[in-house]
Amino acid sequence: MAQPKASSRDVRHNPPRNRGEAALLGANVRIRGRISGDTDLTILGNVEGDIAVRGDLSIGDGAHVESEVIEAHGVSISGEVTSNVTATGPVRIGSTARVRGNLKGSEISIEDGAQFAGRIEADFELPAALSGKSR
Repeated sequence: MAQPKASSRDVRHNPPRNRGEAALLGANVRIRGRISGDTDLTILGNVEGDIAVRGDLSIGDGAHVESEVIEAHGVSISGEVTSNVTATGPVRIGSTARVRGNLKGSEISIEDGAQFAGRIEADFELPAALSGKSR
């Protein structure tokens, strides 16, 4: 049985949902300008401009991002980034990453081999032996 076709009027009044979907900027994509969205985003190409997404952001090996600020839930970097990174969740710097900028997140991990120049700000409690506090 054939499915009825949606008219442009139906699409306009019932926009597609983006929840659970992810966006991908391929290796041959070059963007200059601000990027914002509600979904996860993977960048494999080049971006010059601020990035603000509500989902997770992944910057792949070979990608290049230059901006004032990157904001996302979680951030994973394997490429080259020159920016301050603010995450409400974790920030992961992979072994192939080159990062210049300050990092802020619920937790920060930097793998062996990664290059990082900047400051780190994370909310966590030091173990009692390191903090000088006894339990």
